[in-house]
Amino acid sequence: MKRIITAFCLLLCGILPALSQQQPKPSPTPESADEVVRVETNLVQTSITVFDKKGTFIEGLRPEDFELRIDGKPTSISFLSRVTAGTAAERSQYEALRKGKTAVAATPVNNAEIVGRTIIFFIDDLHLSAKSVVKTRQLITNFVSNQMATNDFVAVASASGQIGFLQQFTDNKAVLLAAVNRLNHKPYVVHDTESISMTEYAALRVDSGDKDALSYYANELLKATNFQSVGGAVGPPRGGGAVGTSQANSPNKPSSGMSRELAETQVKERARMMLKQSEAVTTNTLAGLENLLRTAMQQNGRKLVFFVSDGFFLNDRSTGMAGKLHELTDAAVRAGVVIYSLDARGLTSSTDATSNRADPEGKLARSNIGELSASQDGMNALAGDTGGRALFNSDQLGDAVDRALQETSNYYLIAWRPDTDEQKNSTFKRIEISVNGRSDLTVRLPKGYMSNLQASSARANAKPEPVPGATATDKPADVDLKRALSASVSQANLPTIVSVSFIDAPESGAIVTAGVQTSTTALGYGDDGKQAAVDLAGVILNDQGKSAAGFRTRLNVNALPDQVSSQNSAVVYSYKAKLTPGLYQLRAAVRDEKTGKVGSASQWIEIPDLSSKKLTLSSLLLRATKKNETTPATADPQFSVDRHFSRTSQLNFLMFIYNATRDTATNPTPDVTAQVEVFRNGATVVSTPVRKLSMEGMTDLARIPYGGQFPLEALQAGRYELKITITDRLSKATASQRLQFQVE
Repeated sequence: MKRIITAFCLLLCGILPALSQQQPKPSPTPESADEVVRVETNLVQTSITVFDKKGTFIEGLRPEDFELRIDGKPTSISFLSRVTAGTAAERSQYEALRKGKTAVAATPVNNAEIVGRTIIFFIDDLHLSAKSVVKTRQLITNFVSNQMATNDFVAVASASGQIGFLQQFTDNKAVLLAAVNRLNHKPYVVHDTESISMTEYAALRVDSGDKDALSYYANELLKATNFQSVGGAVGPPRGGGAVGTSQANSPNKPSSGMSRELAETQVKERARMMLKQSEAVTTNTLAGLENLLRTAMQQNGRKLVFFVSDGFFLNDRSTGMAGKLHELTDAAVRAGVVIYSLDARGLTSSTDATSNRADPEGKLARSNIGELSASQDGMNALAGDTGGRALFNSDQLGDAVDRALQETSNYYLIAWRPDTDEQKNSTFKRIEISVNGRSDLTVRLPKGYMSNLQASSARANAKPEPVPGATATDKPADVDLKRALSASVSQANLPTIVSVSFIDAPESGAIVTAGVQTSTTALGYGDDGKQAAVDLAGVILNDQGKSAAGFRTRLNVNALPDQVSSQNSAVVYSYKAKLTPGLYQLRAAVRDEKTGKVGSASQWIEIPDLSSKKLTLSSLLLRATKKNETTPATADPQFSVDRHFSRTSQLNFLMFIYNATRDTATNPTPDVTAQVEVFRNGATVVSTPVRKLSMEGMTDLARIPYGGQFPLEALQAGRYELKITITDRLSKATASQRLQFQVE
């Protein structure tokens, strides 16, 4: 490790001239700022999109251009802002509205700053065929590999829960691809054991009183159950009970069977049994979606949900599913979610599996009319009622995703304050919004919300659930830390940032370094203002959610002298662990002893298997130094956790190259090139020429260090992404590492 650090320090002395010569591209022209509006906790918010007949988003609309009606009653708009999806302004406005604070419309800086979209793929695997599962996996894999932007926050979830621990929001593509690989076909559990099979839709028709469906299956049942003795007649008995014997032809030729009345009763009971099974499955699907929406509510900004299914049937006669859809719509409104439904079956004209049966009277055919549309009713409702769209009858699911991303990239965020009397009744309120004098425009919006905001607030403020792993003897600090570590969403009461990286060390293998940072200015120093205490805990979990390593400690923090600026000062804790190849997640939580405030954060890392002999890179490590400062060869560089750097500093980077090809006969040293690029909002602002790396003086060619430095003064304040691309010219293999950083 000393040789590695020494090599790094020597490499840092070589400045990359091309980087300092590059100038960043100008930022996009910002939108005009709107007014500042005071928002209260009883405000209801929703997003809307407005399109012309060509599908073009309409810009420049003001509050007075809209007419808002709640249950037909005109209502004043309290807040309106034109928002671009994935910007810093979007998240800040949603956070302000959700917390009841002042909402500020887009500023020039925030409007140009891309922080990423929040996108969710909810897979209704309880209603997917094996073929549709394959298509769905291909769809999400293509999105993650080719369409997902660096800053996007994505989750892959399923109704059955088979994705398990990987069902989380993340920007790590390796995690998402691993989640997709867990999607397997789950056979549909609703089945009919009778020889004359009844489809779920047929059962629904029978239960709803369809005479054709009832007659067809009753006739089939009579044919299968009525019989005659030798020479006897076939048919139900004449007179007597529902089942009996007939002596009409001859005492020696009796016939016995079932009456039509009993046949119809049995068909109805059979249909009800099937519907009970299907209702349980559909209820699980909707419950899984609702849980997802409740979790998404804790994330700021608008969320786009792709609901992927082969369709399901809604039977509101006994289940009250219409009410459940209202609750889902309400949850979507409060979570800032818009749903786009995708039918994984693609192009199809019918879902009937019984059309090849003998049906001389056409009863079954008439009964099955509308089966496809009925199977899509629930998907249509989820999309239309949340302001999205149902995109059906296309085998190109990727095109549907492209269309949805395009349609939701810009929208208006609207908020209003409901009447006090309106909030007293827990009823579903219908929302109608139109553009004054523009009947030619299409406005997409959620169709309603549950008016009892106090009830929703009570649910949100209900007592927390039991903390996993907590015991009666745990101290308050331990309980709070365990709760934060097990939560599905990070806590932000105490600013907490984590980083996790790996390098391969000689004779040790993969060494993971976990860094945890919190701000000193957010800590409580007591009445004397001298010292704060921080309880800190962390766990490294594998892709099954099982602990692979962990730490727990307390740090005492002395207050900085008054003359020392503490604006950017932080408490940093570092932990190292040796792990085997695989996917891991670092979760860390910090608790301030004096204030009780808790913060948490998490980050994924993939440790590669170097035994594969493929070209592989370590994590990319960043640190800042003063301009023209060099690090002594004996020093141990401290790499940044939050990756926030001043424009007056210079950025130093380091990584290691593994498994570079060596031909001992003709090429005893690897032939490796490197290129450095810097991006902002997806656009290239810095790009160096491809350069061959010198191996002079290196003794360990299995771990080739590569590092450099460049000044940040040429970059404007904002978020950037550093990309290092390494090419092995002997094996013609390429690998790259990306890492975001902030210039202040």
